[in-house]
Order: sequence, then C-alpha cells, then structure tokens
Amino acid sequence: MDCPASPLLDALDHFLYRMDEEPELGREFYAARTPEEMVALAEHCGILIDADDFRALLRSGSTEFWVVGGEVGINPIAHLQQVFSV
Repeated sequence: MDCPASPLLDALDHFLYRMDEEPELGREFYAARTPEEMVALAEHCGILIDADDFRALLRSGSTEFWVVGGEVGINPIAHLQQVFSV
C-alpha cells in the first residue's frame, strides 16, 4: 500500500481500538449493518473516512486487527467486510 493510505490505516486502527475499549461503541459498531451507519459511527468518533476509503482499506490494507480470528460478531475486520460487501 502506498504512503497516502497509511494515515487511513492508522485511523482505522484507532477506530477499532476505540470500539474494542468502549463497550457502548462496540455495541454500536456490531449493530451497524450498512456502510452509511458505519461511516456515521466513524465520523462520530472523529474519524473522517468515507465508504470508498473503508472498501479500499479492506481490499488492500492491513492493520493489527487483521489477525484477529473469529466470527463476524466478534471479529471487527470480518464485520467490516460484511458491512461493506468486501
């Protein structure tokens, strides 16, 4: 992945760490079923990322969370892939 995407990967990691550490945010994260809901949640957390950015990262990026195993309901990357149909 090229350098311009790096800040987006950092933003995605930050979003996932927040979701992981804050139970209410985690519930909202896993309740999100559409790209629009996920983008709105990220924006609520101060992370300016749009649906196309999410899709691009999920197709070609790698964050610390990529290695997390488990089903969609407990794996944030798997859930994002489902929400964004990637």
